[in-house]
Order: sequence, then C-alpha cells, then structure tokens
Amino acid sequence: MNYRKITFFILAGFLALLMFFYLILEGELIEPVAKREILGAKETCLKCHQNIEGFSVFHNPQVIGCASCHLGNPTSEEKEASHNGMTVVPGNIHQAEATCGYSGCHLQLSKNIKTSLMSSGRGIVSVNRFVFGETDSPDGSGNLSELGNSPADSHLRKLCASCHLGKIKEKPAPISELSRGGGCVACHLQYSEPAKAELKIYRKGGALPTSHPALTVKVSDAHCFGCHSRSGRISTNYEGWHETMLTAAEAQEKSQYRELRDGRVFERQLPDVHLERGMACIDCHTWRETMGDGQEHRHAREQVEIRCVDCHRESRPQIAEQSDFDIIDLKIVGMRQWAADSLRFIKAGKSGNPLLNVFLDGENRLIVKGKNSGRIYHPKSPEKICTREISGHRRLSCQSCHTAWAPQCVSCHTEFDPAQPGFDHLAGKETKGRWVEYLGDFYADPPALGVRKFAGKEVIETFVPGMILTINTEKKSSDPPGENYQLFRRLYAPISAHTISAKGRDCQSCHNQPLAMGFGRGELVFTKTGQGRGRWKFNSYYSSHPEDGLPHDAWTGFLQTRSGMVSTRVDARPFNTTEQQRILRVGACLTCHAADSQNIRIIYSDFKKALVQMKTNCLLPGFN
Repeated sequence: MNYRKITFFILAGFLALLMFFYLILEGELIEPVAKREILGAKETCLKCHQNIEGFSVFHNPQVIGCASCHLGNPTSEEKEASHNGMTVVPGNIHQAEATCGYSGCHLQLSKNIKTSLMSSGRGIVSVNRFVFGETDSPDGSGNLSELGNSPADSHLRKLCASCHLGKIKEKPAPISELSRGGGCVACHLQYSEPAKAELKIYRKGGALPTSHPALTVKVSDAHCFGCHSRSGRISTNYEGWHETMLTAAEAQEKSQYRELRDGRVFERQLPDVHLERGMACIDCHTWRETMGDGQEHRHAREQVEIRCVDCHRESRPQIAEQSDFDIIDLKIVGMRQWAADSLRFIKAGKSGNPLLNVFLDGENRLIVKGKNSGRIYHPKSPEKICTREISGHRRLSCQSCHTAWAPQCVSCHTEFDPAQPGFDHLAGKETKGRWVEYLGDFYADPPALGVRKFAGKEVIETFVPGMILTINTEKKSSDPPGENYQLFRRLYAPISAHTISAKGRDCQSCHNQPLAMGFGRGELVFTKTGQGRGRWKFNSYYSSHPEDGLPHDAWTGFLQTRSGMVSTRVDARPFNTTEQQRILRVGACLTCHAADSQNIRIIYSDFKKALVQMKTNCLLPGFN
C-alpha cells in the first residue's frame, strides 16, 4: 500500500470519528445519563450539568465525559462527594498527565510539555545565573517553577517568573494580555462571548455558566501575547509595536501609541511582513516547538525546528513519507479536517519532521495553508542577491538582512533593596526584598550583527544589547564582609525579532553603519590620509563607560577584538578586528559608488580583481 492510500485511510478514519461525534450531538447514540459508561466507567456528572454548551467536537462530554478533564469522583450522585478531588482548571503542568493525558488522550504531549522550554523557562534560568556569576555557563539546567533564593533566582522570582506554562492557573478566566501560565489551557482555551459574559455573572454570585469554553487546536495570536509581549517583545514586535518610556497620560489621544493592560505604552513601528499577509504565529511554529519533542533543549534555537528556507526555497523540497508521521501528527491533520490536496506534506530541513500546513499542490507548487484561517499562501523563492556566491556573504542568515528593527535597551541598572517588599511570582505574595530596574534608553533600530556557530559552521545573525547593565545585590556568604557587591556586564543576546521585511538591508546599512558592526550608535567618518589611502574614524554618540572604556551601548570596540564573556550564549561573539576591516574596506568603496553600480557588483563578486582595477582616485582604508 502506498503513502497516499495509507494517509487516505487514516483521514477517512478521522472523518468516521467525526460522524460518530455528530450522531452523538444529534442525540442518536445517547443513552440515559445515569446509565451511561464513559471511557469504561459510569459517570453521573451530566445528570446535573446537562445543559452545558460550547464544547469543541473532540472534547464533547457526551463522548469523553467530564472527569477525563476535571477529575473528581464521577460515580457519586452526591454533590460534595462527586466534587471531591476535582480540578476546576484542568491542564496545569503538574496535573497534565492526569487530566489531558487521561486514558491516553494526550499522554505523550502531557509528558513532552514538562521538558518544553515554554514550560520550564530553562534557558532564562541558566542565562540569569550565568550573568550573576553563579554558574560558569549559560547552558545549564533550571526551572522557573523551582527557583531557589540566590541573588539570580531572587531576581527571577521578583521580576520574571510568571511567564511560563508551569505557572499554576487556579481560577477559570479567558485569555487576555495579563494571562500567565495554565499549562495546556494557556494555548488551547477558547472562550466564546456568551461564556465570557456568564463567567462574569457567576463571579458576582450569579448562576453557574451554561456556556463552556472550547478546547481547540485553533490557537490565536492573542494566546501568545501575554508572555511574548515581555522580554524579547516578540508578539508586540510582530504586530509592529515598540515599547516606550511614556506614560499613558503622555500618549493619550495619539493614534501611533497603544497602551497595554499592564500600563506599558507602545509606539507604532513597521509590522512583520508575515502579519501583513495575514499569517498567525502558529502558521510558522510547530507543535514540537511549543509543546516539546521530549528532549531537554537548553535554548529556543535548539527547540525551534523551522527555518526560512523551508518555505522560501530554491530547490524542490523533500516530501514526507508515511513513516515520518507520528500519532500526534496524524491526530492534528485529522482534527483540522483538511482535504486530499494537502497530502504531500514537505519535511522541515533541520528536523526532518513533516510540516503539517506546508505541502505541494497538484502543480508541484509549494503551498502554505493558514492553520486557523485556511488561507493559501505561495511563498516566494529567494532573490538572486540572497543566493549568489558572494564570498563575504556566504555566512549571512536570512534574518541578518531582512530584520527591519529590533527592540533595544542600553545602559540599565538593576538594584536589590532588602528593606522593601517585592511581589514573589512563585509564592504569589509580597516577600522581603525588592528588585528595582532603572532603565536606559529604548530604541527601535536595526539590530547589530555578530557571529554564531550553527552545526559546526559560523553564521552571521542578529543581536541586541541583552544585558549591558550594572547589578547591585546583597553580598554572597562567601564574600568578604562589607557593602553589597556590584557586577558589570556587557553582553549582547541573539534575537529573532519577528520584524521581517520583504526588502532586505541595503549595503550601506551594514558596511557603513557602526550599530550593525557592534560599535554602537554614532558616526563613521572616512577621510583621505594620503595618495590612495584613507582612514576610518568612529565618533560615538555615547560616552565611554568607566568599567571598560567602551561606549555605553557598544558590543565591541572600534577595530578591536573582544573575547571572553561577551554574549548570553557561548557560541556567539561580535566581529573581530579582521572581520571589521573586511567590512570597512567595502564600506570605503560605498562612500563613492552606489550600491547597485557595476563597480560594487565587481567588488562583491571578486574583491581581488576589483583592487587590480581600482582607479587612481580611489582610497583604500589603512588600519595601522
């Protein structure tokens, strides 16, 4: 039996299951409630809760019951006894295997989610401990639900520990900008308007709601927003909003501003091109990236399996075979009820797993299908300038050119005040000690470029000042007696800003832009020093920091090699002196020649040949 036939029978099975659910909904197969057995056991919940509506077809209680999600004692007909051991909000990570994994429904996913980065925040914990000097590497372990009381962990407990799936959600509530935690329901819970209205009434002492929120694979961008509008601001970036230092009063009645429910004010910027085309977060991101694949990845880069070139391709993609699909893949395809035109799924280049909304149509065209919208997209192939063999550009990643801007904060100060109370996100209450952040300037500028190692190869990626800051905290017990100790860090962090533009950066924005090279904001000036010779000079907008003599916003020094503790990742670094010189040599040519001129094309394709053909009035920079 070939792959198409196997897939057809699998999908046919799912359609049969849907028909079974339909008959149940129409009342054809429903026995008297008190006599029914659900999943092998008698369940009496529906004797009292028989008028509840709003369920998705795959979570209808007439089929799977109520106890499969809410636990309790479903065999009792007494209210108190039947509610004993019940959980009001199913899906929290600590109960995921008992609720969502009940009777094998989502058993593998309920195990995988525990090791997922979205559940543990492992990378955040390990990087923070590294920055505070408590570990020697940012690649350690850790869990935001299991923090101690060291300075680094205290810092997370008081400022950051609410944004992860492991945070317990105790009360029913629809998803909003303020939503945090909840495990499985953080993404899959969908409140209808009637369900929201009835919940408000119930909270005020009214009747029990009769509209139940649905659980569905249609995860909206709003589900991502609560947590991902913090830290790297991915959700706000994607929608084209950049955080400011303004108050709501200062930004009132101005269309270019947006106030979030937590009081932060954002300013309008260029949104991501994928959002402009109508794509949702889950149209790119896969279930393995969010719910985990069972492995304990250290950082998001390891867990993310998609790449730009999976959809924006030059060559014919590799088609997924039947053996490439596991049971979770097949369940998702069945739940989305997609037709036979989506059978030739392609494989992700990095992981080899099937991409469940990317396939070839009957004319062998690559198609991306919106997971929620059903909208069809035809991704463009890369332009020739992206793929031609230019020696200096072979290391460039797609986003190094196509990231329009990234949020950047420089010269921050973080201080611990042991006398003031601060809210502990793990304890859920105020405890002694408070972390105070004194923020520097906020910018929405193109990111800096730097070097990372990927699969043994060096790649030029995008970076922002992850931690250029001074930390004042209580001294450790091992320190000599005295005042609080102070740490200074100048670390840039890799970022996938989610601000992709269809138009890439121009040549000058890299070769003549000090921010791109890691020098910080300022002006690069090229002047003639002699016959055929010139010299670059960098004038920084910021003063030098007393700790290391570099400008406050810099990643590295002008025509200097910086090594050691330079990034929040061990595989990342700024450009070294040799690389800076190569970039600036071409930058000298761009001070006269237009980026699209024939001379520049020669320079990019064969720099040695261009040097031979150089005119007498051309200047080469000297780097003495």
